[in-house]
Amino acid sequence: MLDALLNPDHRKIQEKKQALFAKRQLAILKLLQYQRFEHSGIYVDDHSQMAFSVHSKCGEDGLILGLFERVGVERHTFVEIGIQDGLECNSANLAFHFGWSGVMLEGGEEYAREAAKHYDNVPRVTIKQSFVTRENINALLDETKADRDCDLFSIDIDGNDYWIWEALEDFRPRLVVAEYNPFFGPERAVTIPYDPQFAHRTKYPRGYMGASLAALNKLASKKGYALVAGSDLGRNAFFLRRELLSAEVPEIPLERVFLSRHKERHGVRVVDSIQGLPLVDV
Repeated sequence: MLDALLNPDHRKIQEKKQALFAKRQLAILKLLQYQRFEHSGIYVDDHSQMAFSVHSKCGEDGLILGLFERVGVERHTFVEIGIQDGLECNSANLAFHFGWSGVMLEGGEEYAREAAKHYDNVPRVTIKQSFVTRENINALLDETKADRDCDLFSIDIDGNDYWIWEALEDFRPRLVVAEYNPFFGPERAVTIPYDPQFAHRTKYPRGYMGASLAALNKLASKKGYALVAGSDLGRNAFFLRRELLSAEVPEIPLERVFLSRHKERHGVRVVDSIQGLPLVDV
């Protein structure tokens, strides 16, 4: 027992768990504070006060709940692509604490096995291990009986995100959460070329993945969605079906969402390392 406690790997696992518990406690405190002062006039009139994390990474849980509170929920279902072990992703909070059902797709075999353990007592959730491509995504939704009219769709696979969302057919979630690549800049509508075997940081340097915010916004517009929010500390953009827009949840410009400080935070190293690598204008 003592050896286990002194083991550096064990200590790291315990420290990670403690940090996660602390984050969840802060999330609950933030939510209680927001509920207490929601109508006080203290808050700035935007979505930033809604951001908090219980199972998400950068405030997405609060944004998702806040947006659904404003636009309503129809089916209490989700589809998420790219969940790792399922404990820190955008649908976990809804699955664990709100009784939602849905499908989680994960390419990593070990991650998918861990996720299956975590959701063993959540029969409403289907975990499917598969490396998702634009050729197989629609068949995977059919196979898992995913709800094509789900309330929430989230995609974060650090790769062919744009191409997979584009390939989805007869798929009309109310809210889409998609990760964008800030290193491609705020203006260009670009994505990596499609490669069904693409895996981040295996062949190309860090930062070469996914699509720019402008590219995802362009695709969203074609599919009938509008940009309504972004996570302040992350790279996730939130797109709402246009017919759900209102004075309370309006479309917002890209510059309100784009994280220009990513370049400052990481320096020019990442941006320089991906200069000259192939990109597709969309």
